[in-house]
Amino acid sequence: MLLNPFRPCEGTPTFQEEYRNSSYVPEVIETVLGRQVVAPDTPYVAAAGPSALYFIDTRFDPETAQHIKLQIEKASVPQLDEYIAIDEIEATAEVKNRVTGETTFVFDPPYARVLFARGMNRHNPDLKLPEHEPAGDWLVTYNLDSILTTTKRANMFCYDYGCYTQQDCIHQTHGNCNICHQYRVDNECDSRQPNAIGICHPLCSKAVDTPKEDGETDANYYQRMDELHWGAQEDQ
Repeated sequence: MLLNPFRPCEGTPTFQEEYRNSSYVPEVIETVLGRQVVAPDTPYVAAAGPSALYFIDTRFDPETAQHIKLQIEKASVPQLDEYIAIDEIEATAEVKNRVTGETTFVFDPPYARVLFARGMNRHNPDLKLPEHEPAGDWLVTYNLDSILTTTKRANMFCYDYGCYTQQDCIHQTHGNCNICHQYRVDNECDSRQPNAIGICHPLCSKAVDTPKEDGETDANYYQRMDELHWGAQEDQ
């Protein structure tokens, strides 16, 4: 078994370069969750989040590459009515329908333990799963407004930013992270954590208390600080 099933053990990776060069313009579609880049019709390129393509080593056979592509896209391309249920005890993950609770996709365990290693380790440190290096050249991100390619790194999941709730991550990353992970023991979705923004990774913008304004009541001041740190909350 490969330590990282997304990559062969040895040698220099090879990619479908026709999709990596600066002249390639990917398809971008509008969804209810925002703009989404679409992977080309090949098993060797997968959509990885709203604005990135992940390139799969062409030394894999097409069937294996297609399997890898499916794992990546199920993990990183959000659907409005779905969430990812992660069992940090068994080190497994699946996609569930948010309304019915039905399981719609089960991740292949070796891939789940790579895709969700950081979150699993955070929620269950005893697992000690290996956390692999960033994607680097395997990932190309795009400016969806201008569709100009860049080769900067992109973060795929909310825990890459260090945020602790779904809404916090959406707000802090300006909508770039909107995939909800629900853990077996410690659910990080839609549950407010004390000072979540204050413990965010530096990639998150940190809100800082502002002085009380002249004539502002204590109640109004505290409400304004709550909105600053947490965003306006809808009435339950």
